[in-house]
This record gives sequence, C-alpha cells and structure tokens, in this order.
Amino acid sequence: MKNYRFIRFIEFGELFEIFFLFAILTILGIRIYLKITGFPQIGSGPFHIAHLLFGGFFMLASIIGSMTFLNNDLKRYWAVLGGIGFGTFIDEVGKFVTSDNNYFFQPTFAIIYVIFVLLYLFYKSVEHNQNFTKEEYLINSISILEDYELKYFNKEEKTEALYYLELSDHNNPLTKQLIKLFSESGPLPPEKLNFYQKIKKRLLALYNYLLKKPWFLNAISLFFIIRSLIYLTTGIFLLDTIGRHIADGTINIFLNNRGFLPVVQAFALTLQAVFTIIGVIAITESRRKAYSFFRDAVLVSIFILQVLNFYRNPVLAFFSTTGDLMLLGILTSAMHVEKRRVSNKIA
Repeated sequence: MKNYRFIRFIEFGELFEIFFLFAILTILGIRIYLKITGFPQIGSGPFHIAHLLFGGFFMLASIIGSMTFLNNDLKRYWAVLGGIGFGTFIDEVGKFVTSDNNYFFQPTFAIIYVIFVLLYLFYKSVEHNQNFTKEEYLINSISILEDYELKYFNKEEKTEALYYLELSDHNNPLTKQLIKLFSESGPLPPEKLNFYQKIKKRLLALYNYLLKKPWFLNAISLFFIIRSLIYLTTGIFLLDTIGRHIADGTINIFLNNRGFLPVVQAFALTLQAVFTIIGVIAITESRRKAYSFFRDAVLVSIFILQVLNFYRNPVLAFFSTTGDLMLLGILTSAMHVEKRRVSNKIA
C-alpha cells in the first residue's frame, strides 16, 4: 500500500484569496441584483429553480477542471469558478436552516459570516505555517517544469524555480539536475504581453520608482493611519454608546433593538486599528510584513464591517466593498513584488 503524503502548494494563499474574494463579490452581486430587479424567480407555476444550483454547476466545473488539466496558469481560473460557485451556493443557506425555506431569514448573514470567518481562520493558520519542507520546495520547483516544456517559461518563473531549489535538499541528485537545467536554460523567449500584463508591468515600474523616494513609505503609513482613525472614531462612539446603556441599565433594550451587531462592529473597528498600528511599526523593518498587517486590516473590513454595512445599506456596502477589494489587490500585488525581491537575492 502506498504511503500517501500531503505536499503543499506554496502559492496556496494567493488561490485561497481569489476564492474568498469572488465568493464575497458573488454574494453581494446576487443580493444587489435581486434587490434592484424585485427578486425575480427562474421558472413559473410550481417550479422555482434556486440559484444555488448554478453555484453547484460552477463548483463542479472548478473541480472537474482542476482534475482534468495540469496547467499551472489555469489554477487561478479554477479558484475564480470555485469562489463564484461557493458564493452562489452559500447565499441561499437561509432556505436550508428554516422549515419554510425562508431565503430572507434574518440570521442568514450571521451564518454566512461565521462560515467565512472559520474559512479565514483556517487560511491564516495555513498561511502563517510557512515552514515548508525541502521536499515541498523541490516538488514545487518541478511543477514549474511544465511551463518550461510548454514554452511559457519566463524570467519570473526561472527566478522562482531557482529560489525553491536553493531551499531544497542539495544532496538530492534531482535538485542538482534541476538547478543546472534552469540555470542553463539559455535565452528566454521574448515576452508577448497582453493589455493586462502591460499595465501590470508599468505599475511595477512605478512602484519601484516610488520606493526610491524617501516620502513614499511614510505616505503609505499615513494613509492607513488616517483610514484607521476614521474607523476607530466610529468604534469609540459605539463603545461609548454601549457603555452609557450599561450604566443606565438599558443595555437589554439596546441589544434587543439592534442585536449584537454594534458589539461586533466595535470589535472589528478596534481590531483593524491594531493591525494598522503593527503594520506602521513594521514598515521600516520589512515592507512585506507591514503590507501583510495592512492587508489583515482590510480583510477585517471586508469580512466583518462590510458584511454589517450590507445588512443596513446594500448599495453603499457594495461600493465600499469594491474599494476595499481594490486596496486588497494593491497590497497583495505589493507583497508579491517584495517576495520576488527576496527570491532574486537568494537565487
């Protein structure tokens, strides 16, 4: 019997974030669409095709695609499809926890919130446990051979492969052969950039240019400090309101009217401020570490604050979530650049 071992994909975090983001965007998009169109239904008479079925089809496509094709560049597409499918599916959870199949069951948002928080905690536990083995680095470098053979190999992947091999077991003959293969790969084919890649390349050049300016990192810190102070002001106001209700004995009435949403919101506002402060302190020591904490602050906003905002004002929440997602994308890209910078030094 084979001794199966679990080999982790080193870029797992990026795929998981894509899955998360598209799941959240799908839920928000569905709710906005249904609100605007007056909650139409597919089917007539006794038939009603729930949109969770479409979620199942998207997840099925993601599973079959990932099982069928080996291409590394397709993994992001499977994560997108899986996120859309999961978001479409979980949006109808209210129908399956109520006896009358109530889509508008109020605690639905709380259920979705708990599910996403648990997924997020799982993701963070995996992300922070980045003690990959030498064997895992070796096998991840082998997966890049696919692009080498398919002529998709470029300078970035060559650097990444050599970085993984540098952290692999150098006593392994395969490691030595792969280092020789990638190092002596010869001239790489000229890059044929599409519109998206051209924009990405120009933004990268702009980022590298700004890093040389002494004020740039201070400007990043100032931006997140101001953002945090705005949120924290709201949190302090909520805590003060809760404190006054506790003092005059009306806290039960306050919570009965609003539930525990203000308490959760105050906690989230404080948490994102803490992440921001840690990031500001760390930015001079490690930009990647600082960006990671800034990203955590944005994720708290997306997974908690925007969910609560959507409960009150779906349209406003949609636009504010879009802004947070754009900011998250910028931070993730910046972290990716910093990781490549470290890879280049090692390789």
